Amino acid sequence: MHLLVVDWDFFFPNPDAGAPMGSHPELYGWPVAEDEHHTEVVWVERAKRFSEAGVPLPTASGWGGFWGRFWFTDGAPLIYADSNAWAGHLWPSDVGGEGSWDTIHLYDAHHDAGCKLNHASFEEWKASGDGIRCENWMLAHAWAGAELHVHFPPWRESLDRPTEEPLVEVAMSIDDGVPPPVAFSACFVCRSGAWVPPWEDHTFSAFLKAAPLRAQMHPKNKWMHPRPDPRRIIEMQAILSTKVQRLNG
Repeated sequence: MHLLVVDWDFFFPNPDAGAPMGSHPELYGWPVAEDEHHTEVVWVERAKRFSEAGVPLPTASGWGGFWGRFWFTDGAPLIYADSNAWAGHLWPSDVGGEGSWDTIHLYDAHHDAGCKLNHASFEEWKASGDGIRCENWMLAHAWAGAELHVHFPPWRESLDRPTEEPLVEVAMSIDDGVPPPVAFSACFVCRSGAWVPPWEDHTFSAFLKAAPLRAQMHPKNKWMHPRPDPRRIIEMQAILSTKVQRLNG
């Protein structure tokens, strides 16, 4: 059985993840964490910085026609959530199978197979009792014997920037549009709200709707969707500021 995992940031070019640097790479220096502040609140200030620099807000692209390249078994579900960590809890037994996945194909701007800043090796991670998180969920499936494949976005310039150092063996490549030669038994999609801004939430909804599978939210996922649009918040703040100035004037 085979699992397809798609991270929404696959369609969101970011210089920090290997996209061309462009003229304002400093606007993308985004600390990330999967909490309310980084998935919702911080995007207002980030949007303001783009506006102040006179740079259009970055958007998702390249997702049209994405689904048409893949094969799925009859009844294969599409499960979605905000964090890719939930993919580490998805097993063949959840879709009527048994054992572990034969292969996992991840389409993502990041490899999600552990970080040497946190653990020196796969063995150290296994001994640590560290939980499954967005950056290491593939390790759980590697431990069970799954063959791992990561397909980086076509906007990534090379595999040399950034340097990838997963804790386990991962077949890594930049997506060339050729589909894996398997039929997927399940698909997991994550929104990655700490990496992709709220002004693209409507596009994420369209991406899910375009899938040839019945989409269902992960039962343990808790999120707000769509999130408040920072552009509207900035507009309301400007209106309020103008009113206050008039009252004080």
